[in-house]
Amino acid sequence: MSDPGSPRRGLRREHPVFFWGTLALAALFIAGAAAVATRVPRYRAETQHFNSQLTAAQRATRDSLLQAQEKRTQLAVAVLRRDMRIRSLETRKRHLAIVLEDSVLELRQGRATLRRARLTIGADSTVRAPDGRTWRLVRPVGERKIADLQNTPTYTVPEWVYIGRGQPVPAEAERRIRGGLGTYVIRLDDGTEIYSQPSSGPLKDVVKPGAFMARGGDLAAIFDAVGEETPVYIY
Repeated sequence: MSDPGSPRRGLRREHPVFFWGTLALAALFIAGAAAVATRVPRYRAETQHFNSQLTAAQRATRDSLLQAQEKRTQLAVAVLRRDMRIRSLETRKRHLAIVLEDSVLELRQGRATLRRARLTIGADSTVRAPDGRTWRLVRPVGERKIADLQNTPTYTVPEWVYIGRGQPVPAEAERRIRGGLGTYVIRLDDGTEIYSQPSSGPLKDVVKPGAFMARGGDLAAIFDAVGEETPVYIY
């Protein structure tokens, strides 16, 4: 009758370095994972304790530093938007201008506005999945170029659309929707989309965060007047 443990003992006798080395690595991995698991709650507790120990003056200093950083960020964005506006006015090329403050998309030839479309702008959003994945979706600012023009494309609805609504994520085949971003889609080189309102799919009643939606008639006229590499100034 064979001994069930004989293969392991045979491996240990024939390759002792490999056998004990593998066991040692497994033990180190388990110990490291356990150490990380025990330190995370302690780190959170220490952070909370540290914050509770701050004096009023220290908290005020911390808050003022955070506010100063936020103001610097806002100033940098304001400067960038001003520069984009100047560039849009100075260029002689045909281009698109997205004016965030006015929620409009303009087709321009130099300083002349050839077509104007009202935009619905998707708000900045952060979506977190239960497994830890995070999607940060923000409105772009700056200079972009048109990367692709699509007519009634089949659109694969991203997982975060369902996760953000607390819904189960369908299989990828079920998320592929013809015209899921409407009839006209202008995709920029950073992945930002300017699209017409779809008539079906989960995005038919809500604007995709970080994207721009226009009426089909307005976007149709602009769609036929631009091409790939057309500059887009967003400010």
